[in-house]
Amino acid sequence: MNYVKQLDREGQQRPFLFSYRRCPFAIRARMALITCEIDFDIYEISLKDKPKQMLELSPKGTVPVFIYNEMVLDESLDIMNWAKEQKKNTLIEINPADEGLVKKIIEANDGEFKNKLDLYKYTSNKDITLKIKYRKDCEIYIKSLNEKLETQEYLLSNKFGYLDIAIFPFIRQFFNVDLKWFESNPYKSLKNWVERISDSELFNQSMQKPDS
Repeated sequence: MNYVKQLDREGQQRPFLFSYRRCPFAIRARMALITCEIDFDIYEISLKDKPKQMLELSPKGTVPVFIYNEMVLDESLDIMNWAKEQKKNTLIEINPADEGLVKKIIEANDGEFKNKLDLYKYTSNKDITLKIKYRKDCEIYIKSLNEKLETQEYLLSNKFGYLDIAIFPFIRQFFNVDLKWFESNPYKSLKNWVERISDSELFNQSMQKPDS
């Protein structure tokens, strides 16, 4: 992962990623690319001043946007799946028997849970009653993940994999809304899972800052 100042469409030889460091969708894309040992250039966008090149390639204006040769992928799961196909890596491969469950959990995460998470995150702390309501709404999904992790280290088994990469950035974002609550919350297995991945070399590499 190599930070660059701009996209050179004429001379760009390597895969290129428009990204925003804290965006959970971009985090999952970066983690997948790094896991699959894809050597890529990355540009950190400003949400207030999105690059014209990025908007021309993907008018919806969200990150991540991945470019390689003439291919443009602007959905994080598409980037994960592309990376998975480039280099067979047992960490990110999905057992065919698990495909249905993986799809179901990710759809719940990217749909209803993410909507509730945004409400929880962006509601002012001054409206604490409403904020707690939105947190409790999120806990329906959180509880289901915690139950899985009570009997295994990761979401599908005792082995870190595709589903953990896809889900982790969003659960991390949920807990980061209120770190004091994170320390005392009842979802201990999920808390341990978040801390284990947060401490990993993979995550720390994916969160490298542009100026580091």
